[in-house]
Amino acid sequence: MSVRFDFDSLPKQRIPRFVLSPRRILADVLSRGWVESAIPFLALLCVIIGVLATTQGYFDAANLRNLAQYSGDGGLVVLALLIVVAVGGIDLSVGSNFAMSAFVALYCFHILGLPVPMVLAASLLAGAAVGVVNGTLAGLIGCGALLTTLATMIATRGLFTLASQAKLVEISTSARIDAVWDWIGFERFLTMPVGFWVLLTVAICVFFMFRQSRFGWHVLAVGGNRKAARHGGIQVKLTILLAYILGGTIVGLAGFMFAARQNSIGADTGIGMEFFVLTALVVGLGGFVPGRGAVVPVLIGFATIYILNNAMINAGFRGDFVQLAMGAIIILILAIDVKFRKHRHRLLASTYLDPARFSLDPVRGVEGFMPDEIEAKLRSAEILAAGKIDGPEDVILDAEDRLYCGTRDGRILRFDPPDYSEVAVHARIGGRPLGLAFDREGRLVTCVAGMGLLRVGPDGAVELLADQTDRGLLSVQDDSTIRMADDLDIAPDGTIYFTDATKRYDMENWGLDLLEGRPNGRLLGFDSRTGRTRTVRDHLVFPNGVCVTHDGKYLLVASTWACSILIFDLADMSAPPRVLVSGLPGYPDNINRASDGGYWIALAGMRNPVMDRAMRHPGLRRRMARRVPPTNWLFGNLNIGGVLKIDAAGRIVDALWDAPDGPLYMITSMREHRGALYLGGVTNDKIGRYALTGADPGWTGTDSYWGREG
Repeated sequence: MSVRFDFDSLPKQRIPRFVLSPRRILADVLSRGWVESAIPFLALLCVIIGVLATTQGYFDAANLRNLAQYSGDGGLVVLALLIVVAVGGIDLSVGSNFAMSAFVALYCFHILGLPVPMVLAASLLAGAAVGVVNGTLAGLIGCGALLTTLATMIATRGLFTLASQAKLVEISTSARIDAVWDWIGFERFLTMPVGFWVLLTVAICVFFMFRQSRFGWHVLAVGGNRKAARHGGIQVKLTILLAYILGGTIVGLAGFMFAARQNSIGADTGIGMEFFVLTALVVGLGGFVPGRGAVVPVLIGFATIYILNNAMINAGFRGDFVQLAMGAIIILILAIDVKFRKHRHRLLASTYLDPARFSLDPVRGVEGFMPDEIEAKLRSAEILAAGKIDGPEDVILDAEDRLYCGTRDGRILRFDPPDYSEVAVHARIGGRPLGLAFDREGRLVTCVAGMGLLRVGPDGAVELLADQTDRGLLSVQDDSTIRMADDLDIAPDGTIYFTDATKRYDMENWGLDLLEGRPNGRLLGFDSRTGRTRTVRDHLVFPNGVCVTHDGKYLLVASTWACSILIFDLADMSAPPRVLVSGLPGYPDNINRASDGGYWIALAGMRNPVMDRAMRHPGLRRRMARRVPPTNWLFGNLNIGGVLKIDAAGRIVDALWDAPDGPLYMITSMREHRGALYLGGVTNDKIGRYALTGADPGWTGTDSYWGREG
């Protein structure tokens, strides 16, 4: 059988440069995390507009600098409380801790005469000490956070009152002057007060702590679900303790900044601060939301409350009226925010699925090979490892005839010849291992849905190769994460080409991608020399199986929902692909080489007229998705599996069908090895082995790719 392709004579596959849909744009915007800050941001905008309309000169440069100077320590306390709430706790002692830290700073500076760096260290230690007490009681011992911090609030306030009364006169009459102390409290840097830059620096650090650090991830995990975090190996009690200590330390920094600015304290210092910062936190987050490190929304909430409170006081309103008005406005903001969050998810659910008109080529080229025209040859397939595996989506054999497959629970299993009855765990990966391939060094490379591209050494050691690629220039959503790595193959130069079948749905909901009928997938390339992953071709219709041709010059890619096989020129991957086969009778999955120069194509299921017609009517699919479970109508023929064989010209030359009653059902992969075809299925609990008539009994896949004898 010839292995040469007449590439230039094949029809070109039109690939859109971008996908534009108002419903998709709306859904992508609604699914972004920053949308949750929409109501707090609009509330801040309304407050600013209201103040501009009623107070002349409020937002002049001089007053803005004044606001920034006096808001710095309050903003720091809000960030400290955010860390505690994110870990699933609460801290009512922040006001008392703030006052005590300020007293320690003034005592060390004016009475002990310590240099400013040591004063700062003492203030931080004072704040951290309160955090240690709270963290020990609430985290290590397991006392309730509310009662624990209420007790420390009272105790710390009492200690502050006793200490300040004893030393207040001495502090107030101190004549010590220090340039660094005065610079921190009163001077500006780049036209803004030092306190503003301290707040900005801490906010950036906390932001990246939640986004990039292991400790931040642990804090969010513990706050989200302590039981799951514990099962995941996180030291929950220690994480809670450290979160309280970090929060207390930031409160200590706020007390130091207050002391440097005011240079004095009073009996009422910090009183009511806990309620002020709690209010800002609630406005920013829309309530107490553990497991969410939303720095920007919380600072927006703080700015809203601070400006509103300050503007009303400056306008001459009485304190009791200010409190009443603040309470009413906050209730209004929270009510609107709750309604928005509720309807946001409803709107997102109704718009995320965005079907488009999609016409399939009619079935052709299979005359004489359809299931009702020939016998079900796979009925006689030998069954291997029955009941010992769960969902072997792909199967592969090495040069020593050992059989490998992935399972639903994230393992890669190995079966030894000749009967393949004994199973061993080759690697524990997690995720959902799908496509498999051996590289030149005999290492097993696998696509893992939800994780990316991984490599397993002969000793079972797992190495992550790629979990991100280039972000689409016009994408609203960040699509750089590889969401559903599906199948792969390795080119002669070592480049690993693999598919990300859909950027919008995960492994549990991949069928919804069929309902959309949009080009949501992409072909990726991993350069093993540089370790870089790039998007080779975006906007493909559920790209699935991947196979390098026998001569190593072209790449075959199965487009599952389009029922076609695309072919790329490896010498010019920027050129549009051509269509090698179209109008297949079923949905193609994996593609692999055959010993005679042809190719095997697994059909995960058969087309049916109802689904073909529904693909031309997006409104029908949208209504059906709302009213009928997809399993009741979407996968009507997926229980009928089969394998097609094509020659190098794309002509179907053989078909192997399973019987309607099994035993193999949904076939997603097949590998020819030493005269037999090994068959896997993503929903099966077994592997099939079918003896091929006339096949080369010595041919192996590893020998075909890397020239090594099996």
